[in-house]
Amino acid sequence: MQESHHTQDNQIAQQLRSLDYAALPISDYSRSYILRLLPNLDYYLDIYRRCLAQMLAALGLAPAQVVMVDYGGGHGFLSLFAKSQGIGRVVYIDYNPQAAETVTAISSQIGLSPDVILCGSSAELRQWCRDNGVVPHALLGMDVIEHIYRLDTFFADLQAINPKLYQLYTTGSTPYNRHVVKRLHQFMLADELGHNGQPGFFQLRRDHIAAHFPTLTALQLDAWAQATRGLAYDDILQAVETGIPDPISDPYNTCDPATGSWTERILTLAQYQELARPCGFDLAVANGFYNDSRHGLKGLISKGLNILLHCRRLRALAPFIIIHTP
Repeated sequence: MQESHHTQDNQIAQQLRSLDYAALPISDYSRSYILRLLPNLDYYLDIYRRCLAQMLAALGLAPAQVVMVDYGGGHGFLSLFAKSQGIGRVVYIDYNPQAAETVTAISSQIGLSPDVILCGSSAELRQWCRDNGVVPHALLGMDVIEHIYRLDTFFADLQAINPKLYQLYTTGSTPYNRHVVKRLHQFMLADELGHNGQPGFFQLRRDHIAAHFPTLTALQLDAWAQATRGLAYDDILQAVETGIPDPISDPYNTCDPATGSWTERILTLAQYQELARPCGFDLAVANGFYNDSRHGLKGLISKGLNILLHCRRLRALAPFIIIHTP
């Protein structure tokens, strides 16, 4: 059985590597993202394989019995890998239409596809499940939970879909690895303050407030732009109208006010639990692992670190974390 899985892994890896992405009708962003990913494709497929195994062990179901949601599916590699592993029904969803176009284009070339491709957020997923009488067993999200604007609303939508839904998320926004935290803080500051000639999120919030509240002074605009960090445009206006800001205590976390997408938001397990438990979901955290398939010294170091992460559960060493329902 294990040999069969390795054969399937190799087949899907070969199919994905053999595609001429330059010729596919996909966005430049999707194309460049995939091309950056391909050199480490085996590592990502190993992550997917382990996450699917953890999901199946938690559900106690055969792969063919499972209805799984690939949330924030992006290029769709998780969905395609899940189908290659025999998952019965895979529902792909991403809020970006270009992402949905990407997985559609790739699927047409390799003859393997998610069973359903949706464009939207948790609200659209909730409505689709209701309209089609579908109750997924599990929802997996790779590098997406750190970007979701309102996690309280997200978990409420999932509760409406299935109160016993198994969930698993990988995220590189780990609060436990100080080297990762330092690097992500630099990204957040760059987005907040602006870089490469682009206005930062602070300036976008300030301009938006100034356009809707022209009587505010410069000092008031600065104060409100600061007080509304972490809010999208509609919520920013509501905060100013009511005079009740909702500032976030973390000095770095910030989101794009136009989309609400957070810049790699860093939350602790306790913060995730606080958001999920009102909806009846408990969450736990596990260590991710390094790419130990590389040759030479880097591969040896990665193998050693993975042994420590597995045996000693040293969360401060993990390159990413896995958040999941127990």
